[in-house]
Amino acid sequence: MYAILQHGGHQYRVASGDRILVDRIPVDVGSTVTLESVLLIGDGAETDIAKGSPVEASVTATVIAHRRGRKIRVFTYKPKKRHRRTLGYRSQLTELLIDDVARGKAATKPKAAAKPHKAAEPAKAEAAPAPAKAKAAAADAVAEASEIATAAQSKTVEATAAAGGDVEAVEDSAPGGEDEAAGAKPAAKKAAAAKPAAKPKAPRAKKDPADGA
Repeated sequence: MYAILQHGGHQYRVASGDRILVDRIPVDVGSTVTLESVLLIGDGAETDIAKGSPVEASVTATVIAHRRGRKIRVFTYKPKKRHRRTLGYRSQLTELLIDDVARGKAATKPKAAAKPHKAAEPAKAEAAPAPAKAKAAAADAVAEASEIATAAQSKTVEATAAAGGDVEAVEDSAPGGEDEAAGAKPAAKKAAAAKPAAKPKAPRAKKDPADGA
């Protein structure tokens, strides 16, 4: 049995055991390829010819090697124009060993059954923090802030005492103190009340014009 197949714009007459060179096929050496563009297939007494569409036949071949064709030089020139150009070209080829020529299309491997698509599970809402945990966190934050304020107040009092200032006024004006929470008067008013009242100045005596005379 033989067949005439078309590949890469060329036609080849092949039979089982033949070797042919075709345009480069991007597969690894040793791989098996199937050529289905068969124009004619004959078996002595019976011949099938393609009429408008390829014959239902297939040619199975094994890739033996990848080769390069003969080097071609292309020289062009234009007379009286000082134009000369030389180009080179080499075809990229693949050598095939024909394994089998058979009628009918090659059997394709059955594809694995697609797994049923699972519906996306609704995202679980994150559990809100328990009220007890929230209260505990708030209490810890308040305690930490109170410790920081107390440390800052103690440093201020020590600095004021070292400078000989009014320690009580500093303690009363500290943020978060007991006096501020109870609505005590600001330290500025206490400082103003602590200052001694200025003595009124005595009016100047008017000079008598007679004394000056």
